[in-house]
Amino acid sequence: MSDGEVLYFECINRYNPLDYGHGREHIQIDPGDSLEVDVSSLSSGPSEKPQGWLLGRNITKGLQGRFPGVPYVQFVRRDFNDSGYEGTPHRPPRIPHRFVDLTFIRPSLCIHCNDYIWGKTHPGKICEACGKTCHCACAPFTITTTHCSRDRNGRSVQSTDTDLPISEWSVANVVEWMAAANLYRYAELFSDRQITGRDLLGMDEEKLREMGIKDDFHQKSILVCIDELCGQQTDTQLYASSLPPPGHCLDMEAAAGDSEHRFAEYNFSSMQRCHVCDKFLYGLVRQGLQCRECGMCCHRFCHAQRPTECNVPMLERLRRPSFTSSYIFGSELTDEVDKSCMEAPWVLVKCVEEIEKWCKQHKSEALSVYRISARTEEVNEIKAAFNMGEQEQVNLSTHVVHSIAGALKKYLRELPNPVIPVEMYSQFIEAAKELGQTSGVCTVKTVVELVEDMPPAHKSTLTYMFAHFARLYRWQFESDVEDKVENVLHVFCHILMRPPWERIIDIVDNTKLHIDILEELLRNGNWGEFMPPILSPNPIVLPPRSTRSNDTAAALSPQTTELRDAEWYWGDISREEVNEKLKDQPDGTFLVRDASTPGDYTLTLRKGGSNKLIKILHRDGRYGFVEPLEFTSVVSLINWYQVNSLAMYNNTLDTRLVHPVSRNLGMDNPENLHDVAKEVETLTRINRQYLEKRSAYDVLYEQHSRLSQEMQLKHQALDAFKETLIVFHEQMELTKRTLSEASGHEIQKLQENLDLLKSRLMRIQESKSALEVDLDRRSTRNRMLIGDMNSMKPEIKRLNKQREQWKKWLLDRGKTQDFLDNLLEGRRENLTESSSESDYNIPHYEDNYWFINCQRNQAEVLLSNKPDGTFLIRPKPEEGNVHVLSIVCRGSIGHCKIHHAETGYGFVEPYLIFPTLKELVLHYYHTSLAEHNNDLDICLLHPVRASLGNVPNDIYLRMQQL
Repeated sequence: MSDGEVLYFECINRYNPLDYGHGREHIQIDPGDSLEVDVSSLSSGPSEKPQGWLLGRNITKGLQGRFPGVPYVQFVRRDFNDSGYEGTPHRPPRIPHRFVDLTFIRPSLCIHCNDYIWGKTHPGKICEACGKTCHCACAPFTITTTHCSRDRNGRSVQSTDTDLPISEWSVANVVEWMAAANLYRYAELFSDRQITGRDLLGMDEEKLREMGIKDDFHQKSILVCIDELCGQQTDTQLYASSLPPPGHCLDMEAAAGDSEHRFAEYNFSSMQRCHVCDKFLYGLVRQGLQCRECGMCCHRFCHAQRPTECNVPMLERLRRPSFTSSYIFGSELTDEVDKSCMEAPWVLVKCVEEIEKWCKQHKSEALSVYRISARTEEVNEIKAAFNMGEQEQVNLSTHVVHSIAGALKKYLRELPNPVIPVEMYSQFIEAAKELGQTSGVCTVKTVVELVEDMPPAHKSTLTYMFAHFARLYRWQFESDVEDKVENVLHVFCHILMRPPWERIIDIVDNTKLHIDILEELLRNGNWGEFMPPILSPNPIVLPPRSTRSNDTAAALSPQTTELRDAEWYWGDISREEVNEKLKDQPDGTFLVRDASTPGDYTLTLRKGGSNKLIKILHRDGRYGFVEPLEFTSVVSLINWYQVNSLAMYNNTLDTRLVHPVSRNLGMDNPENLHDVAKEVETLTRINRQYLEKRSAYDVLYEQHSRLSQEMQLKHQALDAFKETLIVFHEQMELTKRTLSEASGHEIQKLQENLDLLKSRLMRIQESKSALEVDLDRRSTRNRMLIGDMNSMKPEIKRLNKQREQWKKWLLDRGKTQDFLDNLLEGRRENLTESSSESDYNIPHYEDNYWFINCQRNQAEVLLSNKPDGTFLIRPKPEEGNVHVLSIVCRGSIGHCKIHHAETGYGFVEPYLIFPTLKELVLHYYHTSLAEHNNDLDICLLHPVRASLGNVPNDIYLRMQQL
């Protein structure tokens, strides 16, 4: 550098030329690095905010070359350089690091290879003076590439002097490691499932599948990373049989001159071994580096440790079949937007067009199109088509829409710099923290305002994607099938934005902020599309205020008339009593009781087969679940959520307060009659859904069974082909040996025989190849069927459980088992219960009307001169647990013994099936006793102590109607 004025900068955003495939004249800069630039090299003159490329020196790393200006660097000061780099008095002295060995709990970035330090095979060191970290193997290289700044103001490193066993790792330790291993896609899932280090040690394919991770590539990637973390040999594991075998390690010379690699970060879609150490690359994205010339793949650590020459012929036999020196997936967003001459890369435009074409025809599934995972093989097929073909040659119409959606997500994940660029990540996060703040002066730009500061290509692509999301939401809204737009944003929260690599661990703490950012952009951004209003999940959405002035009076108490009269308010009862009342009730059943804190109440809601306790807070005459408290009474709060879903308060509670547990008997409540009729319809609908799912499952199972049998036969045929080929090869070898020893007159005949054998062998091989292709196709189809069946099982179980809950609820409210059986089986017999609504007025529910402790003669006195169908039940203790039914039939009194066994009550085996005498009475209120005794063709119509006016007059004796 020449003498003259020098500008000093500090790096604030990382730039690595390997990430972008830039040449050797570019140098790496990391946050905190000191940089100096000669003013004479600036084309625009001395500037404290230089744009474009700068030519200068990275003082911290001792490197010289090109690096980007604003926003990657910020101005520090200007000075004069009178003797060039080596003699300048302004350059700090080169002080070596004071490294000591350390065990890292939280993965830390190595200052030499730019890879994270984790796992048993790559221990680390930390500088006691400046806090910088590196791999033990990288420490010798740092002498020439970096020096100690004696500045410990950077991020502190969580470490320990003793090795913390993985079995003692917390959930937080696990998810931080997953972020550094590029497994952060599943970090939230592992956090929700509370996966600790002990759980990691016992992790296998089956447990990952139970967690919902069904993709084979994802399962293998996670298990390989766990093996490396624990110091285990992957090749000895059970799951390794389907992995690429070892033997990919190369013995190559160090790079020299023009033989240097042109490395760039790469996203591999299948398990890939490093060509330097022969271990697998780690993670689901950005697993390592790949040379764009020869196709060599390696870890960042291995590249920094052992530079190798770029040797295309040597790599040809080992590199991936899908390797191509020019690719679209993984290219810079700016370059692709410029090439497409559209507002977004043509990959996105092509995929979005096909997805929207499908969504217009399936509006009710518009918001779920990105939530259903596609098979990795199908997504990779689309990726290969884009990488290899021209725009007009790519045909997506032959692919299922979820595979196209998977390819779109993959393209965005593999961008070197995401749609919301990493250099603006901190600004967006700070803006997100200000969302919802109502007090104080905001000193940062809003999330929507920051979009205007994004680079043009990134801004236009973001606009294109959010306009797409807006259309999907509008179509979903038009379908009248409710779905939350937050579900789509949750899918894209780590795709559209991520932290810089040196801060990638922040992603596990900022997931909620990512979602908030995307929701704020969709809700308030200008995307050029009409969009229906988005209901906020935040309980700040206020209910209508009451206009009565006395509603804001003093605090409500259990003695307040309005609350005391509410059927669902039970006052001071225990949690055990509440659990008993809600046991086996359908979702949406609820009651309110007093909370342990004075003036507060607890809402107990049945949801998902369990009880959810929600505290109703009270302050200054206001009530609610969370601040701010907006309801003027508990009754108004309950009334509001009987109409509106609780999802407004909590996304997991997507139900209304449907079924109050009433303190009143309720049988004479006309509203209950309507509720029962409504729940009969609900049971019918649930049963129909259950039967449809079961029918669809049975169809898949039948196809699977038939296909499995066909595959078994084809496997047998394939084995026969293999044996036949062995026989033919042996026969050909024998013919060749005979031909070599044959005399002249035999040669022609033997040669013809050999040619015939070759011809037949070729036909057999062709048939065998065709059979293998067909078998592979059927095997793929069979796996798809198994996957579809497995995905249907949870829904079938849920519907069956829901169906049983509704049946129990209706049985408790007087519906008979026969009625429900006929209803569910579609029979008309006993289905039209003309008296079903009047059932609630009958006295049969009160056992004191018909259960009387008396002798036979007393029973006959009570029943004398009573109409037909009048009855009572009396105990007969002298015969044990036996009761007697006494009933008037055709003017005379008959007596029938009621037996009891472990299975229940009844008149004769095997019909001892009624759990209680009341259920027996209710059953024979509708059913004649003639099925057990031909002389008693009568129903239990009139309890002896009940008024005859309580019994409907539309039930007659079957024989009397003839």
